[in-house]
Amino acid sequence: MSLKGLKLGKAAPVSAPADAKGRARAKVVAHLEQQKQLLTAHLEGRALEATRPVYRTNDAGERVRVMQPVHVRRDWFEDSAGTVHFMVRYGAKPLPLDKAGSTSVEVGSLDQLPGVIGALIAAARAGELDAQLAIAAQERSKAFKRRAGATKAA
Repeated sequence: MSLKGLKLGKAAPVSAPADAKGRARAKVVAHLEQQKQLLTAHLEGRALEATRPVYRTNDAGERVRVMQPVHVRRDWFEDSAGTVHFMVRYGAKPLPLDKAGSTSVEVGSLDQLPGVIGALIAAARAGELDAQLAIAAQERSKAFKRRAGATKAA
């Protein structure tokens, strides 16, 4: 067998961003895309069937990768006046969207929510939320305690 009959190229698989800002952006964008799917399912009157890969031990004692269903928390809510609001979460906490600490966007009605989510996705991809994401990531890292004897890599 020779390489003469094959079409060669320089394509490479797309990998996760290497820098912290890129990972945080990707995480928020993935979360917003999932919220968009949840909203679509809600408007259609069906449940969202989201899954994530986990490893389980089967009957033969082997570790196998299976897809486990997960509950996706809805990030929009209605206030007492009937106005719909939307929050962007980083981890389990709402992400402050401005310097004043506002954590929600006033949407109005569910019909307008897909446009708001689309605008937030565009803002996250453009880097408009990078400062807030850096602060949220720093706050989140404080919740995790370092193990005794673990050293921080430089």
